[in-house]
Parts: sequence; C-alpha cells; structure tokens
Amino acid sequence: MTAKQSLEFSRPVLVRSLRDARPEAPREIVVTATPDECVRIAHRLGLPQVASLSCRYALCAGVGGAIVAEGALSARVSQSCVLTLDVFEDVVGERFTLRFVPEHRFDPEAADDLEASDEIPFEGDAIDLGEATVEQLALALDPWPRKPDATRPDYVITEEEAEALAERDAEDPQARRNPFGALAKLRRGDS
Repeated sequence: MTAKQSLEFSRPVLVRSLRDARPEAPREIVVTATPDECVRIAHRLGLPQVASLSCRYALCAGVGGAIVAEGALSARVSQSCVLTLDVFEDVVGERFTLRFVPEHRFDPEAADDLEASDEIPFEGDAIDLGEATVEQLALALDPWPRKPDATRPDYVITEEEAEALAERDAEDPQARRNPFGALAKLRRGDS
C-alpha cells in the first residue's frame, strides 16, 4: 500500500490544471468526505465521530511552481469533554491559507515563520486537498474540548488549588502526615 492509498481522505489535484488560475480568477474546488472516510478520519484524530467534513478551496498558481490555496473548512464532529468525559457534538469552521511548494523548493526553516502562510511540500505532479483538509481540521480542534455548560467536578482541583495545598502542607505538619487532611480542609472551606 502506498502512502497515497493509506490516507483516510485523499483528493489529488493535478498542478498543471491550476497553471492558469490567478488570484483574480481562482479555480474553486470543494472536497467532501464520504461517510466511510469520516469514520477513518475520526479514528485518526481520536474523535468519537466525524459526522461531516468539507472544504471549499480557491486555488491559484504562485511563484516557482507553488500553489496558493485559500480554504474554508466546515465539519461536524463529536468530542469528549475534558471535564466530564461526556461526548458532545461540535461544529468546526475555519478559514486558512496554504502554500503547496514543490519539495525541492521547500525550506523547513521558513516553516518556523509564524507570520507566513503554512507551506506544504509536494512531490510529483499533484497536490492532495483531502489530506490538507484533515490536517487543517486537526489544527482547528480544541485540544481541551469542553461541553457547553460543563462545570468542574468538586473532586478535580485547579493548579492554583494544588499550589495552595502544597503551601499549607509545608506550614502544617499535621497535614503533611495525612495527605487527605489538606484535601478535606479545602473541601470544607477551612483556611
């Protein structure tokens, strides 16, 4: 199986078909994942479900064989809340700009420039809009998803509360002997 065959969502576009595309007259392409591809994408990204994924691209030829892609991604996904572990549905919408650059012209050092458009190297005569879409979805997802109106359970403490407990333990020898004593005091609201 080649790398292209193993991708969950592949939509190759021949670079030569974009030669005449210009910023004032870009070539518009919409890529949409099938239900089977959505299942594979969810597995790859560690999500309970990807219900839908599509992206509208406006493509134009750039300098040195590069292809500039303006994308507008939309997806319906299910995520697990980091506070409650409940699964909830979410809608992701993201606009982005990519530059597909021939591999021999790709400069990894330029990729560190946070102000520049993201560059994706490609080899051969095609770019893969499906793979680019999955990568952009992965970047757009909240790394700490919270279900709307989710509240922190009482037994979960914040970093500040943990620091306060450590300070109290240092000052109170009794709390040091019983690590749960400090937690009990905190829960009761004792100072």
